[in-house]
Amino acid sequence: MQCSKISRTLAIIFSVTTTQAFADDLATNSIEVITIAAPNIAQSDSAFAEGNLIMPDVADWLKTVPGANINKNGPITGIAQYRGMFADRVAKNIAGQHIVSAGPNAMDAPLTYINPIMVQSVEVYRGIAPVSAGIDTLGGAIKVNLKNAEVDTGARLAGDLALSFNELNDASTFAGDININNKHNAALLYLTEQNGNNYQDGAGRTIAATQYNKQQYGGDLRHQQSNWQIGFSWHHAKTEDAGTPALPMDIDFIDSDRYRLDGAFQLSGWQLRWQLGYQDAVHGMDNFSQRNNNHSGQYRYNTTDAKSRDYKFLLSQADWLFGLESYNATHNAVITNPENMMFTINNFNQVKNQRNSVFVEWTPSHGQFSHTLGLRIKDNRADAAQVAHSMAMMNPNIKALRDEFNGAKRNVSDTTFDLALNSEYQWHNNLALNYALAIKQRAPSYQERYLWLPMQATGGLADGKTYVGNIHLRHESAYQVNVGLAYEQAGFTVAPQVFYQQIHDYIQGTPATDMRVKMVASMMADNSPLTFTNIDATLYGMDMNWHYRLDNGFSLSGIVSYVKGKRDDTNDDLYRISPLNSRINLHYHQQNWQSNLAIHAYAAQRHVSTLNNEQATAGYAVIDWQVDYFVSSGLVLRLGANNLLDRHYSDHLGGVNRVKGSELAIGEKITAMGRNIYLAIDYQF
Repeated sequence: MQCSKISRTLAIIFSVTTTQAFADDLATNSIEVITIAAPNIAQSDSAFAEGNLIMPDVADWLKTVPGANINKNGPITGIAQYRGMFADRVAKNIAGQHIVSAGPNAMDAPLTYINPIMVQSVEVYRGIAPVSAGIDTLGGAIKVNLKNAEVDTGARLAGDLALSFNELNDASTFAGDININNKHNAALLYLTEQNGNNYQDGAGRTIAATQYNKQQYGGDLRHQQSNWQIGFSWHHAKTEDAGTPALPMDIDFIDSDRYRLDGAFQLSGWQLRWQLGYQDAVHGMDNFSQRNNNHSGQYRYNTTDAKSRDYKFLLSQADWLFGLESYNATHNAVITNPENMMFTINNFNQVKNQRNSVFVEWTPSHGQFSHTLGLRIKDNRADAAQVAHSMAMMNPNIKALRDEFNGAKRNVSDTTFDLALNSEYQWHNNLALNYALAIKQRAPSYQERYLWLPMQATGGLADGKTYVGNIHLRHESAYQVNVGLAYEQAGFTVAPQVFYQQIHDYIQGTPATDMRVKMVASMMADNSPLTFTNIDATLYGMDMNWHYRLDNGFSLSGIVSYVKGKRDDTNDDLYRISPLNSRINLHYHQQNWQSNLAIHAYAAQRHVSTLNNEQATAGYAVIDWQVDYFVSSGLVLRLGANNLLDRHYSDHLGGVNRVKGSELAIGEKITAMGRNIYLAIDYQF
């Protein structure tokens, strides 16, 4: 096998069925894509990157990818991280759509809106993502491929039924889908329900506000002819009573509907792919219904909503890809106290966040060389209506901040661009070298611009600090380089990469100097509020994935990830950076049996942000085990254990406890789930 193929398919378990005439992406031979396969009933010889239906958050799957991780603020509130970047800096493309969180603190992070049983695969662009991967890919890109209705499969009726139960927190999953089709038409319907109680850590302590209740259902319709196709999908997601112990509030409800109309047309070597999308999400959260709060005067209920429209048009021929892509989102957030009808804060009012872009990408190959060169131009626009606070007449500082914001010029626009080159050189059959260079830019988020009052609505930072925004922030500019190789010999493959990037005008909180901000923040027990500011920062590190087939039954695979992030203006480290970590899988399959034993080890993280009051964490190692028994070609039984040795530890990216009355103290690092025994059944027909 050629190494140029090895670098893109290393230990991939890929089960997507597509029609060749309507392939989703133009081939990019110089770019490695790590594919996390959704669980299926086919035996495999590797568990390098494979998802599962046991945990309710698809974001957890990212821990099997080199360089990737998650900031965990709750059981279903995972924020994707890649090489030290997270939140809006990492593009999340879900079935071609840009998903917008309804909440300003990312309780409903984009990956929350994914139903695990509807996931075909999750793809992570390794290293520097091509410009075609998303509008803002400064911190990398993640693509989620969802199941579509399949036309003319040979069987008129097909489906999947998955059940699971977790012993530790009495969590259960019921999920199913069914596909009905004929030669030209198909319909896919699905339903899932996921529930769980508060879990216990390795010391037997119950971690409050870690329960969840989540339902999703929807469908997809397809019509396909020889040279064109069209489809329509609808996804409904509802979450109730879900805890987020690292944040100041918990989820009361999330109610979202997402629609997509898409199609493809092929003629004379040209292919046009297009889609139109719409999302409507409403979100309620509070600080009293799921955690102890004995002061009714401090009750807070935050009602937020987000509506977004998006479109994408892709035109391709041979080595060329042209794209037109946009999304336009509107956000609102109103804070009240149900025990005091006079109290209200109009925190975000008709905040508009719009991105319009056009790009071109060229993927030539010449002998042993292959390249991907792309340029994306982006027009970024933002605006906000006037805000209000019921205490403005009684507090001159609040009144002054409100009046200053309302009197400011709030509509802003700027032009940014992404320029990326990925190249690969086939040294010989067993070795390929690759490198990438890029300039990536990102306009500020709406929270970074329009958070006018000291608040913790920071897109999920979860550092316990209050922030104010800055309408006149400059866009970030990252200068990136990535170098790697892919080697294969006698059943052994390895693909290490090193990376370095400097980010000019990186947006980070710095100590507020406005006395009005300090006075208002002190009312919320924060004597050191922060203001979103442009600084300079540097990130660098390395990661690696490898695989070795021991014999016909056994194989070893693993990943190693390391990243370091520093501010250039001070000696402080960047906040919430994953420590050095490694995952090793021992996989075995024989006849109807398959087993995987995984060790995930993390070093201590001492390089923490002083500014964000970040705590250092100790190193640890966790063992997970799973065994599968294939009853038939369509039925598999799974038995396994997470944290098999019941290790007591804290994930550095898990945040600190904010819940009063928990067995964890306020401000203590949230400890992870103890030993969890689970049983799962998957039946496909």
